[in-house]
Amino acid sequence: MKKPVIVDQRQSDLAKIDVEIKRLDKLLTGKKDILAADEHQHALDQDWTMQQRLKGEISDIQELLGKQRDLRFKVELGEEPKQLPPAAPEQHRTWKIDEKLSQSAPPNYPTVSRKSLADDDSTSLDAHKAFKAYWTARWADHFRKGGLPADLKIDLEFASAVEGTIEANHYWAMARCMAIEARLDHLENQTAELEKSGVRYGGVYQRANTYRRGCVVTHLGSAWVAIKDADVGVTPQDSPDIWQLMVKKGHDGKDAR
Repeated sequence: MKKPVIVDQRQSDLAKIDVEIKRLDKLLTGKKDILAADEHQHALDQDWTMQQRLKGEISDIQELLGKQRDLRFKVELGEEPKQLPPAAPEQHRTWKIDEKLSQSAPPNYPTVSRKSLADDDSTSLDAHKAFKAYWTARWADHFRKGGLPADLKIDLEFASAVEGTIEANHYWAMARCMAIEARLDHLENQTAELEKSGVRYGGVYQRANTYRRGCVVTHLGSAWVAIKDADVGVTPQDSPDIWQLMVKKGHDGKDAR
């Protein structure tokens, strides 16, 4: 008759816990290695969505490891581990995305002439709303495809970086537009002044002649217009503040050589 096998329940429980700790340690190391490899790449080559997912998984594994080590310590002391009911699966809010908008082409900037009747506040405002709605839908769809829930919590440091970037881009673009508009106003004013003075052809440029503003001459194969009165000897190619290039000399054709 075989003797009954006496099982040391404590050692059996510890062995099972050790196996689970070893498995979690190996899984944690693998996740950390993948994250570190991606973070060492150039910023443009990094997969931000994958990094966020890995960080969440690493945090979950570390929490499980902590629980297993606490359980092992209690088993070693002879304490009876409490049987906790299984945790209910975490529920997340679903994304609310305009699917048609997220799959469409980007909206176009309104093609209206500045200061025209079509250039009113509603035109620019409606276009900006369309831009915002489109890119919001695209980014939401991007996060959803990466497996990130709509109600995922983010740290304030990351939120401040995003908001700061958006605001910086806004003010940068606004300042750039103001500089371009100022230059355009200057050119428009110059054109208006020339139109008032009347543009007329003065023939081939002669150093001995004086020229009034608005006079067009040919010089070295190019056409020049006087934006100010030109005194004797003020040549077009040497006086950009007086003469403005209107038509640049072209290349000779084959039959002209």
